[in-house]
Amino acid sequence: MTTPILPLHPRRLAARAAALLALYGAGASLALAQVAVPPPADEELVAPAPAAGVAAEAVGTLALDATSQTDDHSINKPTAWWVYQNVTAAQVSGFLSANNARLTQVEVNGIVNGAPRFTVRMVANSGSYAAPGGWWWYHGLTAAGVTAALNANSARLIDLEPYDAGGGVIRFAAVMVANGGTAARAWSWLHGVSAAQIGAHLTTSGHRIIDLDHYFEGGVKKYTAVMVANTGADSKAWQYWFDQTPSQIANKVSSFSGRIVKLDRQIDGTYNFVQVKNTGTNNSAWWYRYGFTSMTALIDYANQLATRPVDIVTYLNPLGQRRFDAVFIDNANADTRRMRSVYAATFLDANGNPTRGIFAAYLKQVGGAVKVDLNGARRAETASALKSLHLLHSMREVQLGNTTLNSPFIFYNYPSDTSGNTPPNRCPNPNDEVPANQMTNYSFETGLDEMMRISDNRTTRGVVLRYGFAGLNQTAAWAGLTSTTVRHNIGCAYRDPVSGTVSPTLYRNDTSAADLARIYEGVWNKTLLTDTNSARDEFLESANPVNGVGTSRLREIIFEEAAALGKSTSVASSFASRVRRWSKGGSYNTRLAAGGQQVIVRSETGLIRLPVYTAAGSLSYRTFAFGHLISDTPVTCWEDFDTDAIECPIDTVYTSAFNNARPELFRTEIRSALQTW
Repeated sequence: MTTPILPLHPRRLAARAAALLALYGAGASLALAQVAVPPPADEELVAPAPAAGVAAEAVGTLALDATSQTDDHSINKPTAWWVYQNVTAAQVSGFLSANNARLTQVEVNGIVNGAPRFTVRMVANSGSYAAPGGWWWYHGLTAAGVTAALNANSARLIDLEPYDAGGGVIRFAAVMVANGGTAARAWSWLHGVSAAQIGAHLTTSGHRIIDLDHYFEGGVKKYTAVMVANTGADSKAWQYWFDQTPSQIANKVSSFSGRIVKLDRQIDGTYNFVQVKNTGTNNSAWWYRYGFTSMTALIDYANQLATRPVDIVTYLNPLGQRRFDAVFIDNANADTRRMRSVYAATFLDANGNPTRGIFAAYLKQVGGAVKVDLNGARRAETASALKSLHLLHSMREVQLGNTTLNSPFIFYNYPSDTSGNTPPNRCPNPNDEVPANQMTNYSFETGLDEMMRISDNRTTRGVVLRYGFAGLNQTAAWAGLTSTTVRHNIGCAYRDPVSGTVSPTLYRNDTSAADLARIYEGVWNKTLLTDTNSARDEFLESANPVNGVGTSRLREIIFEEAAALGKSTSVASSFASRVRRWSKGGSYNTRLAAGGQQVIVRSETGLIRLPVYTAAGSLSYRTFAFGHLISDTPVTCWEDFDTDAIECPIDTVYTSAFNNARPELFRTEIRSALQTW
């Protein structure tokens, strides 16, 4: 059973959430089912036992680490990271090379055909995470072998994993870094020792533990420990504990105001753990959680919160099932962190865990840097926002000369949908695609315009009939949309387009906030579409262009930021009138299975151009591509589909929170642009 644990300090988290509410307003297993679900809405979005041992606190100057040259447990600068489970040594080497990464942790899952299988954690070997002088990893070493490797490399350990290589023979996997230059540290390591021996060593050495593990040799519990001198830049207030239950850990973390840096799970379900003080300048957002059922679930959790795992424990539970515990630290830049806080007030539960569906926000300057990446690559259902791909594919066909905008266009009405939806919002049923329901009154251009303008599901299906799902998916692959696969007709959430069977595991339309933004960036910078046959211009013309910002939360943000900068309301008004936007939204009210959990999906993607003045005093623009969404957010009712007289507050809360978050994505860039006025 996965047990969420309170991250940080509950009172502080609650206060922060309350403040956000005042300011902004209010990897499941999906079952197969037959289609007996209420019709989805798909429409355009508008507007304590005593411890066996404990180290005394070491008090010094506290500062969150600037680099990971000691270890990476207390550094929260954003970086690329990877984790892999049940891999061979050869596979680890391949991943390291492909990612230009270095290992920071090795866990041994078990022995297969005489060789260990690993769970590993790695980070980009660059910037603040670089290992100057080099790094090395080994497995199958005796204790003497570890010493020999350390001496040969003039290195020190950052991770040491004892494991039974078979027949009670203990071997070690080790990760070490060069111990010279800026990375040089006074340090020590122990193996085959008792808890009391660790305590005695710490007392005489003045070191602190950065890695702690237990193992059994000849039926006797023993420990390994890796330590650094707790002085200078490495000085931290810290504690270590043995044989703690999860509830005891939670209490000790809370009373110490701590942040866990190492977990060591024992066969009885208790833990040995190490924590450092998480206050003052050493404070960072962080989380920990037990019992992830898969590495995918762990990765999804980390990405949802824009965090990086700093410790992973893998084990078999009493039923023989593989499970994972993990500790995470903030891995977000300032603006991604801000957007996480915007969503957190509504979409994280009381324990700070993302249990209320998927949320994502992504903002990238066209041709420039990513400004916000909150879960940007997560595959999710986005409903009609994905129609941007249908438009891209169609315009690519125009650009290639395979069709023309004034060519005939065939689509259908769908009278078998008796949901009460207007014809453009109905779920296309292939059984209705007979001559009596055929529509030929639109040109190809008009059909695409209506697909985007009123989010017409009929003309969207017309594009599918013309090119097939295969054509759309080929264009997605060509465009580098690595998280995108089309499987069902938009307007028919999770339904097999032929049989009507509902299964989110089989028929989800996958995409991501980053992929959606990539479409618009590629159109704008002419890498996906050019002006050949007017393909690029026609895409932008169909993508709901808007000049200026009228009454809306976006306009309020412009005026708020202008006032904060000491700019007049006339400047704010002039700025707002010059903002340019293109966008496509989407919305589903649906279920994850027939009679199953009700959920909502809300999404938007597009371009925004913000006016700036150059140093020469001329007006120019900064252009940004964006995507944001909430998906599979659980609700108990739908505001749009229940009886009009019955309100659905839970839907309203989530939808309003998403609508409030949408313009917040641009706040920092609006401020930056206004500074030029």
